[in-house]
Amino acid sequence: MDTNVETMAFLHAHGLDVDPKGLAGSLQDVIRTFKVLYYPAPGQDGLTASEVEVLRSGGLDPTPRALGTTDPLLRGALAYAGLVETGLTTAQAAQMLGVSDARIRQRLQERTLVAIRAGRSWKLPLFQFAGEAELPGWGEVAQKLPQDISPVAVEHWLRLPNADLVLGEDEAPVSPRTWLLEGRPAKAVALLAEGLA
Repeated sequence: MDTNVETMAFLHAHGLDVDPKGLAGSLQDVIRTFKVLYYPAPGQDGLTASEVEVLRSGGLDPTPRALGTTDPLLRGALAYAGLVETGLTTAQAAQMLGVSDARIRQRLQERTLVAIRAGRSWKLPLFQFAGEAELPGWGEVAQKLPQDISPVAVEHWLRLPNADLVLGEDEAPVSPRTWLLEGRPAKAVALLAEGLA
C-alpha cells in the first residue's frame, strides 16, 4: 500500500480529516522552530562556542543525544504539529460557532479563544471545542491562561485528572475538560489556569 494512502487511512481512522502532505509540512516548520529553542547551535541563545569548548575539554559532549522517539523535541514537535494541522481556521471556527470571522479575531485579541500562528493565518486547536460547540466556560478559562504557555501544555493540562476537581460520591479527580463538559463552574478551572507556568 502507498505510504501516503496508509497514513491518510490511519489519520481518518482516528477521526482526523487531515492531508498527510500538510501534516509533514507543519511538522517540518515546527521542528525548525523548536530545534533553535531546544538545541541552539553554539552562539544562538544557547551555549557559546567557548562554552562548548570548555564542556568538551572536561570530557562532556554538549551535542544532543539521539533519543529516537523519546526525544522531547520530537514528541513536542509532533504534538504541536498535530494541533496546528487539525486546528480550525478562523473562518471554520466562525462557521461552527455561528459568528463572524471578525468576532473570532476579536476573541483572539480578548484571549477568550486560543490560537496558534500558522504562517500568515491562525489555527484554533480543537481542545477548546466539544463537538460543534465551544467547551462550556472556555472563554473564562482561556483568559486566565499564561500568555506564553504552550498550546501543547494546555492540551495536556485539560485532559489530565486534577486533584482539585472532584466529582461523585467517591470524589474521583477529573480533568478540567471533563469538569467543564459536566457543566461545573468554570471559575474553578479558571483559578487553576492562573497557576499554570
